[in-house]
Amino acid sequence: DYVKDQLFENLEGGAALVRKGGLRIRTTIDLDMQKAAKQTIANNLAGVGPSGAVVTIDPKNGHILAMASSADYGKSKFNLAAQGQRQPGSAFKTMALMAALRRGVDPDRTSYRGNSPIKFDDPAWGEFEIKNFDNGQFNGNLTQATLKSVNTVYIQLAMDLGPQQVKQTAQDMGIESPLEGLPAETLGGLKVGVSPLEMANAYATIANGGIRRRPIAITSIRLRDGTVLEGDKLPGKLRPRQTRTFSDGVTYEATRILEQNVERGTGTRAQIGCPA
Repeated sequence: DYVKDQLFENLEGGAALVRKGGLRIRTTIDLDMQKAAKQTIANNLAGVGPSGAVVTIDPKNGHILAMASSADYGKSKFNLAAQGQRQPGSAFKTMALMAALRRGVDPDRTSYRGNSPIKFDDPAWGEFEIKNFDNGQFNGNLTQATLKSVNTVYIQLAMDLGPQQVKQTAQDMGIESPLEGLPAETLGGLKVGVSPLEMANAYATIANGGIRRRPIAITSIRLRDGTVLEGDKLPGKLRPRQTRTFSDGVTYEATRILEQNVERGTGTRAQIGCPA
């Protein structure tokens, strides 16, 4: 249905042409990965907690390799993976980290005292208070604060950079949902939220050395008359597109820190054998 929606929106003739049949569509989905994604959700989220979704993107080309959800799509006809807008939480701190790195901030030499709670009385944003998850205190550099996911450090970083800079960086990474450039967005407090597809694509930009690619699910379309549309001949937003938005150096530093986070930080449950 996601592929059909993409065809409806971009192919000349839209839904009427697609429903006539006779088209041959080659997609990017890896059936083994799709099966693994569905099985992982079933093993961990079946019948418990909120709905979850998985999107896997190949950073090298933007191909959507898997898209799965724990929600019963057959009943709701709502694609949580692509359409669901949820709060990203601390996963959005990476946007502030990227904003700092592109400004030349050295994460190993930039230190903060992350007292908890920390109070602000800012001329632009007024009074607000931020606490750490365990209300603990912190004194260290930005790399260490990332590994511990320290809220009070990242809110100070956002205020130093300017929340609008974090917003712009998130958009350069691939976030398309509305952002307002508020301090809380650095901690994942978004008014509208973001989809798993957007977040996967944003992180893929880092993995691809700062080149953002349009996420695509269709590689070729064969029309009823035998015409084949592929590559730059694909219509509208089905056409592959890439934009360099960050330097290799910025994404290298971000990857270095995020790898440490998986090895010994707050992301240790993500240890799935990568890098090999």
